[in-house]
Amino acid sequence: MANVEIEGLALLLAKLDNFGGNMDKALQGGIDKATRRVKRDAKLLCPVDTSRLRNSIQHKTSKQDGKIEGVVSTNVEYAPYVEFGTGQRGEQAQVFRPVGISYRLDWAGQPPIPFLFPALVQNENQIKKDMINEVKKAIKEACKK
Repeated sequence: MANVEIEGLALLLAKLDNFGGNMDKALQGGIDKATRRVKRDAKLLCPVDTSRLRNSIQHKTSKQDGKIEGVVSTNVEYAPYVEFGTGQRGEQAQVFRPVGISYRLDWAGQPPIPFLFPALVQNENQIKKDMINEVKKAIKEACKK
């Protein structure tokens, strides 16, 4: 799983909460916007054969134990094989690979066709801008009180 981090955001949010703003709502809105953006681009980058994989890409924003999290995922069982490849071709590819992915090297396999991770990476700057804009809106709302 990859994360996008904004330096100093936690401190700023704590200060704004003390000021009377609703930072959880602002963050949840920004993260929801980000997951929708990444989901859209993942669908555009996803290879299509039967459209099953593309149609399975979903997003979710949740808050648990004080932490707001956005996830873009798929529940199709062959998605990791598409994203990371298989066999020797998958092993040789220079793609981001999470810990735990291993390859059988006794066959050629399929090269990776990444679609989830590139969708996140190509949106990283816009995600940060979206988060900043949501915090700015929350600051304006807090100042009106």
